Amino acid sequence: MSVRLRHALPTVLLASAVLVSGCAGSDSEPKANGEPMNSAPSARPSPSTELPDGIVKPGTALPVGHGAWTVTLQGFEPLPAGTVPNVPAGSSAYTARVTVANQRAQVATAPRTAVTARYGGLGRTAAEATDSSTTPAKDEPQQVRPNGSVDRDVKVVLPDQAQGQPVTVTVEATEKGLAEPELLFFEGALPGAAASPDTQAPQGAPAGQSVTPLGQWNENVRVGKVTMSGEGASRTGSLELGVVNRSGDPMPGLGTTLRILTGQDLHLAATVRPVYGYRDAAIAPYRTATQTVSFRVAEAAVGGPVTVEAVDAGGSRITFEGDL
Repeated sequence: MSVRLRHALPTVLLASAVLVSGCAGSDSEPKANGEPMNSAPSARPSPSTELPDGIVKPGTALPVGHGAWTVTLQGFEPLPAGTVPNVPAGSSAYTARVTVANQRAQVATAPRTAVTARYGGLGRTAAEATDSSTTPAKDEPQQVRPNGSVDRDVKVVLPDQAQGQPVTVTVEATEKGLAEPELLFFEGALPGAAASPDTQAPQGAPAGQSVTPLGQWNENVRVGKVTMSGEGASRTGSLELGVVNRSGDPMPGLGTTLRILTGQDLHLAATVRPVYGYRDAAIAPYRTATQTVSFRVAEAAVGGPVTVEAVDAGGSRITFEGDL
């Protein structure tokens, strides 16, 4: 079923949330197996497992605008090699079709759709792909005849190790004249046989620990280890930001601002914000989202310590530490 986003997304900070496999368990009580109360969820269920409320299988038509429209996503299918240019080695291109159908008896402007695909236990964000055959710009309004429909083909690039793993797709459908989208969630397995078991989420930081090592979970947030690239006076750093949605309602997005501090003097090297610094699509119920975040740092800081503050919309901070 579609769920209307209740609150507008803040411009600078959003409510914290991100990607990894889903888990419905509460952290309010100690776990019977002795794991820390803030341990990250286990791997998301396989596509054969019953999906939680709010997520449907590909091919299901979901209503939008009180039934004035329906939106259907067909599952991802592999594209022949060479169809999409610049696909990295070890990855493949896939396509899925979004169909928006007019259920009314008059011509109307179709809702605009934005699609985000997240795969595997950590809910890593798939890269979008474009080529000369891609349909017209998604921002261009399209008129649909009564009881007619319009299709949009979505193309993404996924690593080959994602084959057989679940792919959760967020479709944000925004009707003409409205600022807030309705959120639709679809989930199915990527074609192919899984090459390896789905990634398991590591345990969270021990209770009372004020600083968490990069790569570990602290409550619902994970900041991955930093990798560096490039040469010259400044270098490019990248890391993964992950957020878990433990509720049965969608989350507006990762909603987390990262402050990158380098050296012992904690020099502020970069501030990466939702929307402006990374894709921040809504997160499905009981699912995780992970987004790769890039930033620039001085070459002199490479090899030294780095501190990353993850700040949510309410101003709460979680501190991670590691090395560049």
